[in-house]
Amino acid sequence: MNKLTYILFFFFGSCLLLGAQNKSIINDLNTTKGGQGKIVIYQDDAIKNLVGTTINAGSSVSNANELESQLAGVSENNNGSKNFVKAKGYRIQVFSGSDQKRSKNEAQSRKNAVQSAYPNMDVVVSYASPVWRVRAGNFKNHEQAQQALSEMQAKLSFGREMRIVEDVIKVAIN
Repeated sequence: MNKLTYILFFFFGSCLLLGAQNKSIINDLNTTKGGQGKIVIYQDDAIKNLVGTTINAGSSVSNANELESQLAGVSENNNGSKNFVKAKGYRIQVFSGSDQKRSKNEAQSRKNAVQSAYPNMDVVVSYASPVWRVRAGNFKNHEQAQQALSEMQAKLSFGREMRIVEDVIKVAIN
């Protein structure tokens, strides 16, 4: 009889622990607990489904389509622009300089030159003290970046200074 009591106690205790593990962080935050503040999270169900999943930048087409279908419920931004996710990829570094007096102006002029030659290409100027950088494009793989780099080197006068770098890119979702 004593063994049976221990076995039943262990069984019910295990069931309670397994049931508690099934809760997500969002459900846990939304529950009211005595002596603590109250948090309410309002979000789309598509985002709730993504919590706890991993996304690889170099994933296959089926995974990309799966990601798009998961995010299908997410609406466009207020200004009507496309939605995007950030992922690891490649950009073309157009300029990098640390001369405080000239680098900012040079970065802006290179950005303008690239944007006038390639109006559909995303060009970003960044500053991480003391270096100004200009990076262009959002390429998922190195081959795409290499093809664009070859074209840009032939078209722009400062093409010999450009190189491909790994960076966080924006991948559009339609």
